[in-house]
Amino acid sequence: MSGVAPVVVRACRGLLDAEAVSSRRLATGSRSLVYRVRLADGQGVVVKVYAATALRNALTEARVSAAAADFVAVPPVLAVGLVPSLGSTALITRDLGPVTLEQAVAEGRVPYRYALRRAVALLKAFHRIPASLPVPRRPFADHVASLARRCGSSTLLHIEPALECIASRISARRSVWCHGDVHFGNIVIAADGMDHLVDFPHIWHGPPEFDLAQTLTMTNALAPDDLHAVKRHYGTPVDTRLLTALVAFHTLRCWVHSTPHSRDQQLWAARFRALAARQPELFRNPARLTAGRTIR
Repeated sequence: MSGVAPVVVRACRGLLDAEAVSSRRLATGSRSLVYRVRLADGQGVVVKVYAATALRNALTEARVSAAAADFVAVPPVLAVGLVPSLGSTALITRDLGPVTLEQAVAEGRVPYRYALRRAVALLKAFHRIPASLPVPRRPFADHVASLARRCGSSTLLHIEPALECIASRISARRSVWCHGDVHFGNIVIAADGMDHLVDFPHIWHGPPEFDLAQTLTMTNALAPDDLHAVKRHYGTPVDTRLLTALVAFHTLRCWVHSTPHSRDQQLWAARFRALAARQPELFRNPARLTAGRTIR
């Protein structure tokens, strides 16, 4: 079992009664790790391990996955529970393969606009999950407070007009279970060609515009024709003003969470300034932002 992460060994033994013979880390989050694992019987699985301190854990994600399965395709859950001796929780699902919609777009196998349509279709279906889903609810103010803790309240002043717009319009919108992180990388294309939605730790109860704005932001679908296409494919009426204000919020959040001095941070800084130039009414002092000043 050389090269197999110890936490993977414990999770597979304790929850599947199986031996892991290889593992490769796929993703690292602030409170979770994801591994692609090969078992001794040849079966491929994905093991997601949550830290004991995580607000949402594997048990919550399993409940969401079970509820979502009635509306969208999701990877089958094989086991979930506490990892023996660690206090962490783990979710083990069948491995549907390495191909994501993001990869298919990058390789030119799926046109970008068609991929965006597929992502919106998954969102529309996900938003049909009943309100009775047993997951703790979280007000939008918590998202703002979390961002403020990360970057400081002075940074939030840059999008104060956008936040005021959100506050004035969000309560009038219908609430749905928002996935919170639908982008091309979180859509796995199985061998049968079906799109499967993955990664549910960010679910919360809010307006559908929150999810739509997040998807627009993460896929850089911010041109007017992209916005119109998303609204058309979603079908249900969308509050465009709220949607664009939430795009400003998500863009700042992506910038703040990017690695300092990285290419990713430069990309989000450029997108933030481009958005300020295109929709200055959502920003405080947009001219200073578009002049290239750094947010502090």
